Amino acid sequence: MLSDLSRQAGELVVAGFDGYTPTDGIRELITDYNLGSVILFSRNIDNAEQVRKLCHDLQQIAKDAGHERPLLICADQENGVVQRLNAAGTYLPGNMSLGAVDSTEYAKQVASATAKELKSMGINWNLAPSLDVNNNPLNPVIGVRSFSEDAESVGRLGCAVIEGIQGIGIPVSIKHFPGHGDTATDSHDDVPVINKTLEELESLELMPFRRAIASANPGTVMTAHVSLPKISQPGADGKLLPSTISREVVHGVLRQKIGYKGVITTDCLEMDAVNSIWGADKGAVMALKAGNDLAMVSHTFELQRSAIQLVQQAISSGDLNQEEIEASLERVSKLKDQFLSWETALQDIVEPLPKWPHHQELSQQVYDKSITIVRNRDSLIPVQSSKYPRMAFLAAHVPFTKAIDTTESPFDPLYEAIRKRNPNVKYLIYKDIQSTSAEEQQELDAAIEDNDMIILGTANANLYTFQGRLANRIIETGKPCIAIAVINPYDIMDYPSISTYMVTYEYSIPAFEAATKVLFGEIQAQGKLPITIPDIQSIQTRHLRSDHKIEPYSRLRDLEQVSQLWYDTIGDQWPLAQSKIDFTLENGPQPRHFVIRQGDKVIAFLATFAGPGDKRATLLGHLGLILVSRSHQRQGLGTALHAHGMQLLRSLPGMATIHLGTTYPRFFPGVPTNLPNAVDFFAHRGWQLTETPVYDLIGDLTHYTTPAYMMERMQKEGIWFGRITPSTVWELYAFEAKEFPGWLSTYQHHADLGDFQDLLVARDGGEDGPIVGATVVHTSFGSHEKRSDLPWQDESLIGTQSGGMACVGVANDQRGRGIGIGIVAYANEVLKRRGVKNSYVDWVEKVKFYNKVGYETWRGYKLGWMAV
Repeated sequence: MLSDLSRQAGELVVAGFDGYTPTDGIRELITDYNLGSVILFSRNIDNAEQVRKLCHDLQQIAKDAGHERPLLICADQENGVVQRLNAAGTYLPGNMSLGAVDSTEYAKQVASATAKELKSMGINWNLAPSLDVNNNPLNPVIGVRSFSEDAESVGRLGCAVIEGIQGIGIPVSIKHFPGHGDTATDSHDDVPVINKTLEELESLELMPFRRAIASANPGTVMTAHVSLPKISQPGADGKLLPSTISREVVHGVLRQKIGYKGVITTDCLEMDAVNSIWGADKGAVMALKAGNDLAMVSHTFELQRSAIQLVQQAISSGDLNQEEIEASLERVSKLKDQFLSWETALQDIVEPLPKWPHHQELSQQVYDKSITIVRNRDSLIPVQSSKYPRMAFLAAHVPFTKAIDTTESPFDPLYEAIRKRNPNVKYLIYKDIQSTSAEEQQELDAAIEDNDMIILGTANANLYTFQGRLANRIIETGKPCIAIAVINPYDIMDYPSISTYMVTYEYSIPAFEAATKVLFGEIQAQGKLPITIPDIQSIQTRHLRSDHKIEPYSRLRDLEQVSQLWYDTIGDQWPLAQSKIDFTLENGPQPRHFVIRQGDKVIAFLATFAGPGDKRATLLGHLGLILVSRSHQRQGLGTALHAHGMQLLRSLPGMATIHLGTTYPRFFPGVPTNLPNAVDFFAHRGWQLTETPVYDLIGDLTHYTTPAYMMERMQKEGIWFGRITPSTVWELYAFEAKEFPGWLSTYQHHADLGDFQDLLVARDGGEDGPIVGATVVHTSFGSHEKRSDLPWQDESLIGTQSGGMACVGVANDQRGRGIGIGIVAYANEVLKRRGVKNSYVDWVEKVKFYNKVGYETWRGYKLGWMAV
């Protein structure tokens, strides 16, 4: 078995090569080492027909070598600054351009167009989208590859992209888990360090990943080469481990805490963050040991072959866990079975490829909406050529990061677009002073002096500061100047006094065409900054208004308004008296509640609780209720309250798990299925809601009679049913503590109130026998007023002539004797004698069990649990 596994080691590696046709090296890896996945870069892509033939040839090599399944062939087609297809495909807007447009519909359309083009060429796996939250202006590697600095926006737009790509039949890879946005180091060159706790990551970086995994089912997740010293243990050599090779992050956080069940792949292990310290080949073994399913070695044949050989050796020696390797192979196989087939992989390549004219139209439409004017103090935009006939366009010459694709002269298309509107424009490339000759400097000085207006192109000015120095020099001359940042929108931080500032987010031809149309007044700028620039107001970022502050709930001041808020938002489907709202808010475990006001009016409300967990000294948190006024929904209030509640609960000592809902007293055990907008809201915030709901049940006891066969069965088994007494309640406590410790507090609470008549037990062998089962009953008219077993007593729901039961349990070693259904039947008889018409059973999974004694489903709830 181990030898079989080691022969499959190549299925756990992703490898790349150089050239437009398969090299001898990639052939050897596929044929002799069972390589299962190939990555393509711009170096492999000339035109669409060539790419299609290349992918076909790679698949044919695999088929001829006896591969059971086709190759996964991937590329980082993020669009924008990372678009491996270049002219082989349509130039489409990248993440931050989509963030500036802020439309999930456009994001999905762009993603679908991308997937169609990739699929037509034979690329069947897209390493996108980036779900990094770019909250660090100095980030050298993410920047405009992020949708926004706002986690909610990243998650929302990211899910739209996932749906668009996977809807065409190509898996995505959401990246760079657990988030690469808050770094100032490029992992291609070194190990970025994010010095945050898991709690801090949960409040920002992990939010988009949780949302995507819970609601969009991404095919794969890519891990990042970022170090998390507050989460990861150092390696055996004492060095900080990047998340890619950290078991605490990959297995502990992604697999266990978040519960991701799909394929996990590394980023390229030849990046210096791994390769310069451990070597990419050894890093492959470390990555699989950490919990990744695929180890990516993108460039060097010798390292790729060595990586597979080392993985084979680690499998054979037991250094890699056999069960985990089998699970990884199974996940990769399932991914391939879901998205790939030999029929598609080896389809005829004679027919010409589509030209995709509608993709070109979509591209320009979205780019036109993305261009952002951040500042236009002197009304220089739109440019009046008659007023400024002589114009100089000065464009920066800068190297770009290793992650992005560019040409040698990326500003040329912008110059051509400007020249079409003003043929008199002077075009100069400016460089760092140390690289500028005296002649070039004189030409630059003359361009500034002799022209009426300067258009200044900058790119990543924080990394290449000579751009800011030139901008500030131009500002000092008083010459009209329009600065255009063609990548990161943060460039203005290096020349903050500029009066006119425009952002394109990327340097593609359609982005430059759109920017020029805005520049000359042919279209209006519609884009909004998806990030905050210090000292410059962000239009787009969704934060609470200054008068919308989260404040602690005050019962005296806020109860009546919270009750009215309930009535206005969900009261039509869930009518509930103010007294019952108050009871639950005040009597749940460790209640902490919050409101948002507009003036004196409560417009949003959050309820949280925290009670004992399953294990000793642990807590179970409850995100119990979020209400937002209908007129204030979709303004970020619910998101802000959700984040506030989660942060609060995570911060409590001993917090182990957070439950979406409440236990006792409760409003809802989960999210009501008759509130679909609420289900979507929580699914989009990272909650993995149960596919099958739990139910509240209703039974009409008016004509109820226990079936004769049940009574005969209980007599045959020798089971006695009756109520507990004050002198024997200790037996009930002991039973619950042993069998159902989570219910013990409920039984104790009801006994403390004196409701012994409602504590029913089943005893084996007679009235004095041991307790083998128990349940709690209640009536709306007879049980203590401080109980809240059945809140839904409005006449439009269950009514006041009602009761029910809860916490039905049978000893583990007594199951199979019919005791459970017997005690429910007995409880029905008791409730009927007490005058109950409608009997209610809450939080039920085994509906068919209760069907036997007259119960039917009433309402359902999606449960949600999140490990801390």
